[in-house]
Amino acid sequence: MPRAVTPTGDTYIPLLEAELLRWVGSGDSLLELACLDALFPPGKLLRPVLCMESAEAVGGTADQVLTFAAGIECLHVASLVHDDIIDQDPVRRGRASTAEQYGLAEALVAGDGLSMAGIAALLSSGPAEPALHAARVTIEALRHMCQGLMRETEIRGDLTCGVPTVLNVMRAKTAALTAAACQAGAILAGATPRQHQALRQYGEHLGMAFQIRDDLLPYTAEDQVTGKTATSDVANLQPTLPVLLAYEAADEADRNRLTTVFRGGTDPVTAHRDILAVLTRTGALTTAARMASSCADQARAELTVLPDSTRLAELAAAAADRQH
Repeated sequence: MPRAVTPTGDTYIPLLEAELLRWVGSGDSLLELACLDALFPPGKLLRPVLCMESAEAVGGTADQVLTFAAGIECLHVASLVHDDIIDQDPVRRGRASTAEQYGLAEALVAGDGLSMAGIAALLSSGPAEPALHAARVTIEALRHMCQGLMRETEIRGDLTCGVPTVLNVMRAKTAALTAAACQAGAILAGATPRQHQALRQYGEHLGMAFQIRDDLLPYTAEDQVTGKTATSDVANLQPTLPVLLAYEAADEADRNRLTTVFRGGTDPVTAHRDILAVLTRTGALTTAARMASSCADQARAELTVLPDSTRLAELAAAAADRQH
């Protein structure tokens, strides 16, 4: 299985891969095969790496939170499997999505199976009291994720929903779980309340930086780099942050161009080209990139209460400069 490489924490990858196999299985059934197909090759493994780095940042060890970190990755990937079903997206991580490869029903069950494996892993981390605290934090984040996903479906095609609305969606859909991964790792490692709350804030800001950059990638990177089709959001009439920034800054002609695209019926490739032209003319790409950098700066500012935050600071810097 190819190994993911992160700016920091790449030494955790073999440990995480082995732990994921321990909880999901080796492929002896269709369920296990579909789950493994979704998990491997792994993506950035951002959330489990954050969990382990946060534990070390407060004086703990990565081994203390390995099982919990693997559980968070199972839960995250489960949400991706279901997200691809919602978006009818045939590509994930540069290859066929689970639904495309196994079918819709099988993908739904695989997502549920990954969720159950993830919950089992969370509850198997010890000792019991901090594990339960960390699990509650994570489950609450997943509730917010569901709310964000539902809100995202509600605003499809709506260019008037506003930048604050889409930022709230991003906060719930993405940043809540990165925040929980950091806070949970710190809790399991015996952090003080001040430390694990600071790491929660760090994770939220970092998650926002990554998601803003993710929304920019369809307009700044090639499909083979992003691992998904650049036209996915356009095809689903999903108003992402750069599009809404452009809509607010656009003149009447460019607003009309965006409105035409988001009424539906435009070929996705043509729609993507037209949107990119408007994003470029309005400076929306630059504005969004600055917002990502600001979020990364806010993440780094939360680390001052930690005894060792070098690697977490490096992750924040990578989020600000992310090109793929």
